[in-house]
Amino acid sequence: MSDLTMPEQNQSEQDQSEQDQPEGAPSRPAGIRLAALPGATPDKWAHRWRDRYRHIPLCVDYYDDDARQPQRLEAGLADVGYVRVRAEQDVDTDVLHRVWLYEELPVVCASAEHWVAAAEDVVPWAEIEQETFFTPDQMVEQDPEPDVPKTGAELGRGERMALEVVASGAGLLILPNSVARMLSRKDVVIRTVEGLPGWQVGLAWLRERDSEDIQEFVGIARGRKPGSGRSELQQTQSAAPKKADTKGSGKAKGAKGATGKPAAQRRGPAPRGSKPAKGRKPSRRR
Repeated sequence: MSDLTMPEQNQSEQDQSEQDQPEGAPSRPAGIRLAALPGATPDKWAHRWRDRYRHIPLCVDYYDDDARQPQRLEAGLADVGYVRVRAEQDVDTDVLHRVWLYEELPVVCASAEHWVAAAEDVVPWAEIEQETFFTPDQMVEQDPEPDVPKTGAELGRGERMALEVVASGAGLLILPNSVARMLSRKDVVIRTVEGLPGWQVGLAWLRERDSEDIQEFVGIARGRKPGSGRSELQQTQSAAPKKADTKGSGKAKGAKGATGKPAAQRRGPAPRGSKPAKGRKPSRRR
C-alpha cells in the first residue's frame, strides 16, 4: 500500500497537477477521491491513472466497516468507492451506480495447531460450522469515528485482534480472502471454505455526481487501454521519445572488425543479467 497517495501528499500532488495540465484543457476541481477497504489493492489502477492523467490528482483513503461505504459516498467523503457485499446482497442502485469487478472467496482462519491446518486447501463448511467463531466486531468497541481514514495498524483493527485470539486456538474466524492475506501471520493458517457464500466486490458512486473523470477511472479499473475511443478525457502528453544519437559513432555501416566479418554479423555475449525469452533463440545483434 505504500504506493498509494495519502492525505498529506495531496497538496504537492495538486501543485504537480497544475504543471501537468494539458494546454487548453479546462480547469478542474481537485481530482478524484477513492475510498478503499481493507484488502483492496488499487495500486495498479492508481499507476495507470497517474500515467495518463497527471493533471487530475487521485487520492486513495482506506476505511474500516464495509457496510458504511454507501453513507460515505452520500456524505461526499469520496467520489468513488469500493463496495463489498455478500454474494446474495446488493447496494441501493436507485442511489448508486455500481459495477461488479470480481468475486471474493470466504476463508477460515485457524491456529496453526488446529485440526483445520491439516486440510491442504479447502475445508467444507459442514465440517466446521459447529466450531466456535469470532467476529471482528466482538473484539473492539464501536469506532467513534468510522468515517475517518485509517492507516497502518488502525486499518482492520478488529480483524487484527480477532486473529490474535484465533492464534491462541480459542476459535475460528471467517474473512474475505484479501483481508486474511493482508493480515496473514505465521501462527495462523488460511483455508478456503467450501459451501459458504462469498462476497462481490465492485466500485460504486452516486448517480447524481456522475462525471467523465469517474467514468474514466472505472474504465481503467475494468481494463480500458490508453487512447480508447470510449475515453472522453484528454490525457497528459508524455515527453517525445529521444532519438538515438548516431553521430560520432566512429564506425561506418558494415565496417569490418578484427575478425574480418562485418560488425553487424559478429556475435558477442549477451548483456550481463539478461536472457532470451523462453522458446526463442537469441537473435543476432544488428
